[in-house]
Amino acid sequence: MQNTIKMHYEARGEGPHVLYISGTGADLRVKPGVLDSPITQQFEVLAYDQRGLGQSEIPAGPYTMAQYADDALALLEQKGWPKVHVIGVSFGGMVALNLAIRHPHVIDRLVLCCTSPRRRVRPL
Repeated sequence: MQNTIKMHYEARGEGPHVLYISGTGADLRVKPGVLDSPITQQFEVLAYDQRGLGQSEIPAGPYTMAQYADDALALLEQKGWPKVHVIGVSFGGMVALNLAIRHPHVIDRLVLCCTSPRRRVRPL
């Protein structure tokens, strides 16, 4: 799958491959970040700015969860990583869930942190 937008990403560490999908507003300019954490001592971690955030391209919206999931797949294919562990935090967890549903063949292990299956605002 070829991505149609320019995605900013960074990778650090050595070991099994981990794709880290951050939450809204957490882009790679925010320090310290996941790439500065001890996880990179045991894994090679790939983190990226999602579409519309940080240093990635800001295409016209609105965006769909399918697009976010397909962006992640395109990045994995660009890196040549056929199967990875995935960590999704907050909104990134929703993206990770959609990646697992749409493209289960790329998921080895899935870790979901502080997330939900969808966004829904409930009245108080």
